[in-house]
Amino acid sequence: MGLYYFIRHGETAWNAEGRLCGRTDVPLSAAGRSQARALARRLKSLPVTALYCSPLSRALETAQIIGQAVGIEPAPDDRLAELNYGDWEGGTFASIQHTYPEVFRAWVADPGRVAPPGGETGEELVRRVAPFLHHLATQYSEGNVVVVCHKTVCRLVACHILGLPLSEYRRRLAMDNAALNILQYNAEGWRLVRLNDTSHLPERAALAESSTAEF
Repeated sequence: MGLYYFIRHGETAWNAEGRLCGRTDVPLSAAGRSQARALARRLKSLPVTALYCSPLSRALETAQIIGQAVGIEPAPDDRLAELNYGDWEGGTFASIQHTYPEVFRAWVADPGRVAPPGGETGEELVRRVAPFLHHLATQYSEGNVVVVCHKTVCRLVACHILGLPLSEYRRRLAMDNAALNILQYNAEGWRLVRLNDTSHLPERAALAESSTAEF
């Protein structure tokens, strides 16, 4: 039975500033590289069959750091690129809401069907990622496959395999930088095993220890 480790890349400066990255090729920050190294330490003992990533540098570098730990060179795949946010890339939600109030309201209500100006919808993203999921299920029915991609890709994939309306992905699913998600595929179809796991990050581990100590 195959396990598929879908990972959001480490943090970028734009992530920290609350700006939409989309297809803009924003590199990892120092904090993002530290997060990628934490992911690599967590996955180091995992026997990895294949390693795929988005071609955008923030995902590629995260994958390269993981690849050095598991002994596999990442294979970029265009289908894993982040949602195209078009004219909104580089903006914050506050600035976008101010400049595009009507389209922004419509997008917030249904990001599955409404696209940012010059961008793509959630449904369009799922249509390009679905063949990649089929590839994983048919080519890697056994073993562990690591896939490094993006926030919106991970959330929409989770909605897609769970049968949730794509319009709900922003309201119902969190996805932090360097988060680990585990999918499984068998005769009954896709299953979500783990979502938005960041327990490998030092700040999360410290928080967990602190919380445990209080009770």
